[in-house]
Amino acid sequence: MTRSVDGGGGGRPGRVDPAVTGGPSGTGSRRAPEPGTPAAGTPVIGAPAPRPPAPRRPHDAPATPAAGPPPAASSPRIPAADASVGAVPPYTVANRIADWRRARTDGRAALPSGESGTPTIEELAQDFLARGHRERLRLDVELAPLLETEAALVVRIGETDRAWERARSDVASWPALLDEGQLGLRRGGETRTADDVVRARRAREYEALRRPMVDEITRLQQAGSAAREELARVRAAIRAREVVGATRVRRLHALAMRRISAYERHLVRHHPAGDRIGPWLAAQHPRIPGWVFAAEQGAAPADRPDRPDGQREES
Repeated sequence: MTRSVDGGGGGRPGRVDPAVTGGPSGTGSRRAPEPGTPAAGTPVIGAPAPRPPAPRRPHDAPATPAAGPPPAASSPRIPAADASVGAVPPYTVANRIADWRRARTDGRAALPSGESGTPTIEELAQDFLARGHRERLRLDVELAPLLETEAALVVRIGETDRAWERARSDVASWPALLDEGQLGLRRGGETRTADDVVRARRAREYEALRRPMVDEITRLQQAGSAAREELARVRAAIRAREVVGATRVRRLHALAMRRISAYERHLVRHHPAGDRIGPWLAAQHPRIPGWVFAAEQGAAPADRPDRPDGQREES
């Protein structure tokens, strides 16, 4: 719908008002005024009212926070030990039936016939040994970066302590206050300067020379404390990973002994000398590596065995 500008008769259309059509070309479609703007034909006084903000929807991205100072730098966080890796395989019904069948077969064959033992127990013991070695290798890979960090922190703490001792000895040769003769020492141009002004100048000059050494001692103390704190965190992470690795080996040993126990119970029932083969079977039982006991007892870094050479029977 168009509105004629001139008031002439005859119904002849005149010039099109852009405010009515919504554009200078006059497309013929009426556009509703936007929120916050005056309607067509209303005189505008001052600036138009601001458009109200659109309501925030739950899935919209959060607003960008105001710019501010960057957060203070902190020590990198050490990831926690993952106890879910290397899970112990379950003792399924199929494995149990297989152990029973092998026990029945070995018993009917009169195995063991001496101290040589049985192939089944030897197989289960070797399987546990292989799994224990894999756990130790995986633990070594996890501990490698932590052990490097521990060694670097130990060296840093030693160097910081030696620097702190040198700085402390340097400051010890500088008394906290000057004596009366040094405070009253006058220099060129201070012949007529008041005594208290001269004393204040000498004290400020002396403090300007001594203060950097005192600040250096404070800085070295803070650096040493931070390094010791970081060393404690690293050693706690090493300790946690060793305990997790030892627990995995313990669970693997428990699984192996569970299978051996199920095998031996059926073996003695079918063996001709089932009441006398107990010592022969116990000699083949797998042993827990020595590093597991050291990890559980919290051995110091220097006391940790490099290889799982030592072996003890589980108590």
